[in-house]
Amino acid sequence: MKNALTSIVALTLLTATSRAEERPAVPELQVEGQPAAPELQKEEFPDTAGFRKAAEEGDKVAQYEMGGRCFFGIGVEKNETEAFKWFNLSAWQGYAPAQGKLAFCYYKGVGVNQDMAEAIKWFRAAAGQGDAEAQCNLGLSYLCGSGVEVDAAEAATWFRQAAEQGYAEAQKRLAACYYVGIGRNKDMTEAAKWYRAAAAQGVAEAQFFLGMCYLNGSGVVKNAVEAVAWFRKAAEQGDTKAQYYLGWCYQKGEGVQADNAEAIKWYRKAAEQGFAEAQNNLGLCYYGYRGSGTDVAEAVKWFRAAAAQGVAESQFYLGLCYLEGHGVGKDAPLAATWFRKAAEQGHTDAQGNLGMCYLEGVGVDKNPAEAAVWFRKAAEQGDMTVQQNLALLYGKGEEGMKPDAVEAAVWTRKAAEQGQVEAQYNLGVCYRFGMGVKADPREMVTWWLKAAEQGHAEAQQNIGVCYMNGEGVKADVAEGVKWFRKAAEQGYAAAQSNLGGCYKNGVGVKADTLEAVKWFRKAAEQGHMEAQYSLGFYYMDGSGGKADAKEGAKWWRKAAEQGHMQAQHNIGICYLDGKGVDKNIPEALGWFKKAAEQGDTNAQYLLGVYYVNGTGGKADRVEGIKWIRKAAGQNHAGAQDALKQLGL
Repeated sequence: MKNALTSIVALTLLTATSRAEERPAVPELQVEGQPAAPELQKEEFPDTAGFRKAAEEGDKVAQYEMGGRCFFGIGVEKNETEAFKWFNLSAWQGYAPAQGKLAFCYYKGVGVNQDMAEAIKWFRAAAGQGDAEAQCNLGLSYLCGSGVEVDAAEAATWFRQAAEQGYAEAQKRLAACYYVGIGRNKDMTEAAKWYRAAAAQGVAEAQFFLGMCYLNGSGVVKNAVEAVAWFRKAAEQGDTKAQYYLGWCYQKGEGVQADNAEAIKWYRKAAEQGFAEAQNNLGLCYYGYRGSGTDVAEAVKWFRAAAAQGVAESQFYLGLCYLEGHGVGKDAPLAATWFRKAAEQGHTDAQGNLGMCYLEGVGVDKNPAEAAVWFRKAAEQGDMTVQQNLALLYGKGEEGMKPDAVEAAVWTRKAAEQGQVEAQYNLGVCYRFGMGVKADPREMVTWWLKAAEQGHAEAQQNIGVCYMNGEGVKADVAEGVKWFRKAAEQGYAAAQSNLGGCYKNGVGVKADTLEAVKWFRKAAEQGHMEAQYSLGFYYMDGSGGKADAKEGAKWWRKAAEQGHMQAQHNIGICYLDGKGVDKNIPEALGWFKKAAEQGDTNAQYLLGVYYVNGTGGKADRVEGIKWIRKAAGQNHAGAQDALKQLGL
């Protein structure tokens, strides 16, 4: 069984869970605003001269209309000062629309010096006469504290007065108050009601938020199809949020059949208007998984646009592109720069990758202590992969960082409790060897079993050993075989060798030489020396099929070259007797010596005899007696007899 934590691998990139795959967050609602530009009356007059004559004669409506024409340059030269003059004359005659436009002029400094007190005075005058536009603008003034103290409740009151007259902008604003809970208690039913009223009049933002109500089931029965219908209405008017969400619905098949081409189309419309989240998602569409998308260069373009607006996910992916050379030339320092930008915004994957950059010295000077800082930031946000990396860093220790087994165990547990399979395995190792925790075989088995059930081959192998030996669990050889088989079928060599041993000896299964040979071969071909040693026997005696001394010697040599003591002895015998290899006594002695140095008594005895007799080379009685004594000291009968014959 493994007796140490898995070492930290070379730089492992973390890939973010794309937010394009998740339901987008409800956007923040901006309830603040400024009074809208004045609207012209619908009536048309045959000529400007006629307006001017009536206005000059004191007709308040004509004065108002004349003000509007001067403001917009309709039939006359655009002149804001003249516009203010005519609005002022009409307003003083008590014409509410003119009072509202005069307030706007004071509010904005149009044709007159800005004067918020005058603006509020005239908004109030028009609002008091029931002018819906002025009521809405007075509400906005209270909401944002322009010319008056902030008073959200008063703002909502004025919005309602205008909304009840059917003024769409006020309906949208009142809905926002209920949606957010500003000036009124939060009430999604009321919010949906007023968004519906404004949406029916074609207000794009209201259409979008009504869509959000349907998408999330807020104030209305959840209905993705209805949500898509309202998103589409707003999107077709150019509302970027609606275009973005419509794209998302097409990507995920929410309320509409999934259609990536349509998703990209709507993301692009929003992205081209500068909507950062759409730019990010458009980049993800082109990027695909780990840079395998349809147009990685296009992905980089949109990641760059969103990253420049501060979208952390795009900054992270732009870092990946520079690190891996996806759609752009490799540039490790620039990759680290973008990881840092995202990391500083709290992006966990970026924090993890920035930590790896510092750990490996990729794009930055190597600094394990700084790596630990960034790993901790991500780990504290619950990123289980980074928790495991942090645990490994504490367990191993690095330059400037002392190993800390207790801290390593703490972070290993945090990751393991979230289901991180390597952490579960490593926590079992901690309990096996008392690394940062008190040794506890039962806890060891508990965590290895969790990892094994997730398919961790090494944990499956170790659980098999535990059941075979009754370590931390009641002995159960059949259960042991079950877990060996699971690991073996994943190609884990140690388990294949153990499963071969079970079939060889009939432990937990019926003895089956062919099955034993099959599993020993699988392990041996992966370089497992015990399996190579065992496989050699089957070829030598032919018990697994036709005898083949040459093949047997081949496998013993492979095991011997890895330091297997008995295989070194056996291949020595092969060279001594010319079995499966050409007879070669010096070669035999070389292998006997290797086995003898590891304590093999037969090899020590044979090596000693050959040195004493000088067989295969020059005699060396002193060296020979030395090896015979070693074997005799381990109760080797032949060596003890040899010493007697030598008179020792």
